[in-house]
Amino acid sequence: MTFNKLAKKFGFFLSAFAVLAAFNMIENQNVKANEPAIFSLDLTDEDISPEGGGIELHKEGQLCLLILNIYRESGQENYRFKFKKNNLIETSYLKYRYPNALLAINDDLQELIAHDESPDSNNKMELIKNDFIVGQKNKAILHKFFLYQKKIPDGLLKKNCN
Repeated sequence: MTFNKLAKKFGFFLSAFAVLAAFNMIENQNVKANEPAIFSLDLTDEDISPEGGGIELHKEGQLCLLILNIYRESGQENYRFKFKKNNLIETSYLKYRYPNALLAINDDLQELIAHDESPDSNNKMELIKNDFIVGQKNKAILHKFFLYQKKIPDGLLKKNCN
């Protein structure tokens, strides 16, 4: 076998490995539906947004995952804080826009006008922001993490996240 053929085969296997690794990373970011939350709290009455929100605490190996969902008129936001004790390790932030999100408000502020629906939109949300923050450098993210971590009972945090 010539060197070129070996190089092509190696390149193919390397590419396939990279694709599989990427899919594995994406899968690892998602909490599986059959894994129950250790704790969940509806934040609708907390005035985090007019549409409400909620938090869930999950265990992922030696780490904990605090999921914060905030619902808005125009879309929703999802924060996934991975941490151990009070040490924030990484944060994933996703922001979505609804297909019929707020486009305009009439003069009386009584009717929302949103007619951007196309026949092939299927009411799917559009991902408009996808950030991945490592560590505790972003002070706004760190503040948000501690704000919502405080809503989880101390006993649950000590038992599962230390």
